[in-house]
Amino acid sequence: MLATASHSPIIEFPAAGSDALDRVHAGLADIHAEIQAFDPDLVVVFGVDHYGGHHMHSMPSFCIGVEATALADVGGTPGPLRVPKDLAIEAVNHARTGGVDVAVSYAMDVDHGFTQALTRLCGGIDRYPVLPIFVSCIQPPFVPFARARALGQVIGDYLTTIDADRILVVGTGGLGHNPRMLFPPIDEVSAEWRPYHLLGNSQREVSQQSWIDYEIEAHQVAAAFLADPSIPDEMFGLHEEWDRAFLARYCGGDLSVFDTWQPEQVVDDAGIGAMEVLSWVAAGQAMAALTGAAPRERLQQICRVIGIGFAITSAGPADVTR
Repeated sequence: MLATASHSPIIEFPAAGSDALDRVHAGLADIHAEIQAFDPDLVVVFGVDHYGGHHMHSMPSFCIGVEATALADVGGTPGPLRVPKDLAIEAVNHARTGGVDVAVSYAMDVDHGFTQALTRLCGGIDRYPVLPIFVSCIQPPFVPFARARALGQVIGDYLTTIDADRILVVGTGGLGHNPRMLFPPIDEVSAEWRPYHLLGNSQREVSQQSWIDYEIEAHQVAAAFLADPSIPDEMFGLHEEWDRAFLARYCGGDLSVFDTWQPEQVVDDAGIGAMEVLSWVAAGQAMAALTGAAPRERLQQICRVIGIGFAITSAGPADVTR
């Protein structure tokens, strides 16, 4: 089974309600119920990060966590993930043998870019065994879309070989939004926060907790701006036409259409947050490799009060192609 969904820390503390937000909650609840009924033996999450666990002193394109812990970041849920260690190591070896050079972490920190999906789709970060796969998307130079699809293909191929009856593949992030002020590129980050963005916990000038505290406060301020109807959607990188065009291609049955997409153009058209759809492409290709099933759109709309073009898709349950 495949499930993809947008995420936003502000869903935890919107400054106003809306019909769109109600539809988001209802859509997430529907998928959660379906996943509960599916009862996966393994959840494979293609997730993203916002300077929680990966930093610019050494930013991998992709990384598989052999052990992983979730941070108490803005919009996140803290605690250990139940990572099947042997399976994660086998996934690393299979990916590398298959031509995708993934990094490996025995101490991966993940933030809301993983845990919001696990919490709201699966019912908790430790509800099921989880294989966490990080996809870099917040910082140029960006991962090409074709490489994200190659990652999904090689992981999907690997998943056909494991001893599991029910596998849930998750992609999280996107669609159009532009949180550049909240998560600035390294060349734009202020001197105050640059040590943390660059070196993470390997330096002592800026603690991880101070960054998390700052992000909580900054997102609360952003929530108030999002509730102000006098500010146009475009100021927040909300572009419904782009979202619709992405979903039409994503649900079209052939994800190779994204191979020619240029990350810089995506950022120009729909904000730096739109690059999180790399995780959707990887997840969708993994599902295609497993079953051939194409995703179908479940929800698409701008949800202004949480600052994102919100969408949900799903595919399956379907039999594995072996």
